[in-house]
Amino acid sequence: MKILTKQGGRGGDTPAIPKSDPAPAWENPLIPNKKLRELYTAMVELRLLEQHVAKLQHRPKPSTRLHLHTGEEGCLVSTALSLHPGDLTSEPHTGIATRFLRGVKLSTLLEPAPASRSTDELPAIADTAIRLHLTIGAALALAANKKGSIAVAYVYAGDLALPQWKPILKLAAAHAAPVLFVTLPAEGAAKPGQLSLASTSCGVPGIPVDAADPVALYRVAQESMLRARSGGGPVLMECIPFQLPGKPVPPADPILTMQQFLLPRGVATEAWLQSISTRFAARLKAASK
Repeated sequence: MKILTKQGGRGGDTPAIPKSDPAPAWENPLIPNKKLRELYTAMVELRLLEQHVAKLQHRPKPSTRLHLHTGEEGCLVSTALSLHPGDLTSEPHTGIATRFLRGVKLSTLLEPAPASRSTDELPAIADTAIRLHLTIGAALALAANKKGSIAVAYVYAGDLALPQWKPILKLAAAHAAPVLFVTLPAEGAAKPGQLSLASTSCGVPGIPVDAADPVALYRVAQESMLRARSGGGPVLMECIPFQLPGKPVPPADPILTMQQFLLPRGVATEAWLQSISTRFAARLKAASK
C-alpha cells in the first residue's frame, strides 16, 4: 500500500526507498520485504528530520516550538504508512511528523514559519477529551460520505484517566465511528494493558502492542484500519513498553529493533542501512538552502 501523494513521496521530492534494494530469499508472507524496508526508511528519515528541526528551534517562547517524537517513530510510522488520501489525523501537539509521512515537501516543512494546518489535519486542541469528541464527529462525517475514509487520533496515555476514556469510547462504539485511537507511551499513565481492557469493555477492541516493535505495530494498524474502513467500528491501539516474562529486555528504540529484525534475515545489509541516513542527509541539506 503506498502513502505517496501527488507530490511524489515522503518529503515530496524523491522516492523513499533507494533503487538498490537488497534482494534476499527470506520473505515474510504477511509483510513484504519492500514494506519492511519502507518502515525502516521512514523511521530513520523522521528521526533525522526532527533532529534537524530541533537544532533550528531557538525561538524565545517554548510554547511556539514544534513537538518532536524521538522514540515514538514506530508508533507514528506504522500507522501513517496506511493512511489514504482523505483520511484525517488528530494530534495532541503541533508537529511535522504526520505531514512529512504523508508527503509534504521538505522545503515546506523547513520554512521558518510553520505551515498552516492542512485539510487532512484536525486542530491540536489542548483539551484531550474535547479533541477526541471532535475526532469522532469528523469520523462520522467521513462515514456519511461512504468513501471508506477514517480518522486516526494520537493520544498520550496519561492525558486521560480511565474514567474519562469510557464515555468517549462508548460514544465511538455506539456509532461505529471509523476511528483508530493510538495511545503513545507516557509517564504517569495507567498500568500497561489496563486501557486496552477498559476499551474492550466499552465495545472498542483494545490491543496492547510493543511500542518498540514496528513490525507488530504495522500489522495491528493494518488490521485495525481495515476494520474501521469496512464499517466495523473503532479500535484502540495501546502502544506500550512490552516485555515477555523470562525474556531479555528488548531495545526501547524502534529503529534499533528494526535493525535487529532486518539484518539476520537478510532483508537489509549494513551498507543499505547506512545509505538511508546518507541519502536523507543530502536531501535535508538541499532542502535547507
